Amino acid sequence: MMNNEIKLPAAYAAIDENEMVYLNGGSITDTQGWLIFMNVGALFNYVARVFSAGSSIVNNVRVIVTTIEALNNFKLTGKN
Repeated sequence: MMNNEIKLPAAYAAIDENEMVYLNGGSITDTQGWLIFMNVGALFNYVARVFSAGSSIVNNVRVIVTTIEALNNFKLTGKN
């Protein structure tokens, strides 16, 4: 039977149990990095919604203005 012995260097830093998730695996959804990634994604989603709503408002105003201009140019002479 072979006996294995682990020899550590003279100067080493012990790894905390919380940090072992990054080295030994574990669920990515348990990490702080994943939570930050999800929060950034949610932020981009909100920003996209704001710009989408702003774009809709601008388009609606453009349609209203062009419609009002067309109505102002409209004459009831039968020769439009």
